[in-house]
Amino acid sequence: MLGKAWGWLTARLGGQRQGRLRFAVHRHPAYQSFWRPSEESERTPRLEIQIFLEASNMTNEPRWIAAAAFEGMPSTATVVIGVRDAGTGKFAPKNPLPPQRIAVVSLLFLIDGESRSADEPFHVTLLLTDDLGERHSTKVILH
Repeated sequence: MLGKAWGWLTARLGGQRQGRLRFAVHRHPAYQSFWRPSEESERTPRLEIQIFLEASNMTNEPRWIAAAAFEGMPSTATVVIGVRDAGTGKFAPKNPLPPQRIAVVSLLFLIDGESRSADEPFHVTLLLTDDLGERHSTKVILH
């Protein structure tokens, strides 16, 4: 009952309800996010974007990231999603976000089209969908 009342109150006051999964760009130097023109393709210009996120799973069950996209960017993006296994340190899409824990998520995007100027910060809203179909968003700024 209190949870419903709190949800109603925050919606009425314009606040957003806290999600069960929370994401933020990772700040540790070992997980440096970046964006640059892709070196793989000489014919078609591409933008390569590597983002490391710190993900908090506030639920009591494991969750998987099923999809990732950028708001307002082309759907032709190639995305590789990996969650870091705490035991091995390896990233893999089959690894879940462990319940009641924080994990590192790696996202690699290859987007067709002209790259942005390297002198400007890269601003975008990242949209993530989990295995239950719930959508989550986070703002990303890369310098």
